[in-house]
Amino acid sequence: MIEDLKRVHDLIDEMFFDHQKALLHFEFDRAFTLLEMYETVLIRHMNDEEAILLPVYSERAVSSGAGSPKYFFDDHAKMRSYVAVFKQKTAALRSEPDLDRALLKLLDREAFYLRLCSHHDKRETDFLYPILEQVLSDDEERSLMSQIDLDADRASAVGAPDLTGRGRQQKK
Repeated sequence: MIEDLKRVHDLIDEMFFDHQKALLHFEFDRAFTLLEMYETVLIRHMNDEEAILLPVYSERAVSSGAGSPKYFFDDHAKMRSYVAVFKQKTAALRSEPDLDRALLKLLDREAFYLRLCSHHDKRETDFLYPILEQVLSDDEERSLMSQIDLDADRASAVGAPDLTGRGRQQKK
């Protein structure tokens, strides 16, 4: 169940890759649209973690250093601000007098951002998810995960694959 969240990370990573491919092909409108879709899924995922998972983690987990809840919130704030800048820069690409320089600068910033995301994902897979699996009963885990709509994340990504292995499920 919590492992499904790791699959959401795969979806999010693939969405950002699609945005970058569009940039490389000078498809700036598509790159912007893909970035907006990415942002929607990313923020939904971060909001779920902040509202549902991190409060329980903060309350029950014995964590310090790299596993401190503060770092998860800080990373999320940085990620939100980077994506906002990327949206501005992507929207402005068409009017850049030196397109090559502007595009390379954007891709360089995005490479730095991807390192932040990779570090953050590692923090979640090393601390947040395994510790939650340890401190939660099966019923508690099911209850928490029932509050997270993984299908909505995938639905936001047009054509995104089903990463849970369960197929798309209809809401009743």
